[in-house]
Amino acid sequence: MLGKQMLDAGFGQFRTITKYVCWKRGKFFGEVSARRTSQECPECGTEVRKDLSVRVHACSNCGYTTDRDVASSQVIRNRGIELQRTDGQSGIQSAYADGLPGVEISQSRSKSKTRKGTTRKSKK
Repeated sequence: MLGKQMLDAGFGQFRTITKYVCWKRGKFFGEVSARRTSQECPECGTEVRKDLSVRVHACSNCGYTTDRDVASSQVIRNRGIELQRTDGQSGIQSAYADGLPGVEISQSRSKSKTRKGTTRKSKK
């Protein structure tokens, strides 16, 4: 009975962790809308209405034909590329960590800093 809510919560947590990791590594993270992706042509962008039982995408405008799921994933990819080109202009900020406090180049744990001749305890 609560399976859908549990699945939604798990995916939401996955998205939050992915957003944090992208921020930490200085990579772009953006969310795109998955609405109406199966009704849009990935080549020309026109709306191609079809029932759920139709499994092949065939655009009457440009003639592009492929599997419906493949076309839907291509539309999502195109939306992500467009979001990255606008770089946050549509209300979603980019996840680059440049210039944020506490985000400097960290030193590897296997190397230690030299103390330039000073020690913690002075020898007498």
